[in-house]
Amino acid sequence: MQWTLEVVRVPVADVERAKAFYAERLGFTVDLDVRADDEHRFVQLTPPGSGCSIQVTAGYGEDMVPGSLRGLVLVVPDVRAAHAELVERGVENSGVVVTEDGTSFRPAREGDALDNVGFVHFSDPDGNRWSVQQISGRGGVPTHDLAVTRVLDAPVGQAWKAWTEPEYVMRWWGPTGFTSPLAELDVREGGTSLVCMRAPAEHGGQDLYNTWTYREVVPPERLEFTLDFTDADRVLLPDEAIPPGVPRAVRHVVTLRPIGGERTELTVRESGYGTAEARDVSRAGLEQCLDKMVAMFRQL
Repeated sequence: MQWTLEVVRVPVADVERAKAFYAERLGFTVDLDVRADDEHRFVQLTPPGSGCSIQVTAGYGEDMVPGSLRGLVLVVPDVRAAHAELVERGVENSGVVVTEDGTSFRPAREGDALDNVGFVHFSDPDGNRWSVQQISGRGGVPTHDLAVTRVLDAPVGQAWKAWTEPEYVMRWWGPTGFTSPLAELDVREGGTSLVCMRAPAEHGGQDLYNTWTYREVVPPERLEFTLDFTDADRVLLPDEAIPPGVPRAVRHVVTLRPIGGERTELTVRESGYGTAEARDVSRAGLEQCLDKMVAMFRQL
């Protein structure tokens, strides 16, 4: 008999505030948001890659004191990377700490072993306490992630247009030799854009479609979306049509940071690849796309 933990209830005083923290700050996926009436509501959210979800509720026998939950643990393969993401998202946290006796913690030092003993602690707005623990050797298929950074010769407001205005997207979307004949954009949280890249004749000349479904839109600083593989009508392609090692939906996080001289530092992160080979192929394509974007702004 297999017993699977599916949901943990997190006691909160304000469901809307809690939803905003877990979805917008931490990047949890909102699975359900149900309002039975003015008094009854429950929201279910799932951490990226997790098989277990959390629920925050109002009106359903609230016998747990908001903020009283302790011992919630999120497991990651790289706690330093997790800490960097929490900082980027504006979540106050302990920094990376290690335990040597299971009860006390000290700041991590360069060279410390972190597997099983490396943590980052944080709390939600109600005071429910979470720990992020590094366990990189856990069984199962690891994911392979990537990050690519470029400096654009454009102020951050103009660089934002490269992701939000069709005439900009069609100038850089697709690796070297590819063109983009279409970009139907709906850049808002919950919105979905449709983009197309056209292969050069020597590679078949076919049109390849993707949708970008937005989870977070913070102009002009940050976009988070999932990229899906579809046809021209936005219908998902069958699993067998997706390259091996590439996830069904590829999580993308785009950040834009102004730097000196009216320029912008752009970083694109992709996560969830099942093999290093699939990640490396995607990295090569992304680098070529972003090189086209760099050239585009130099020509404007």
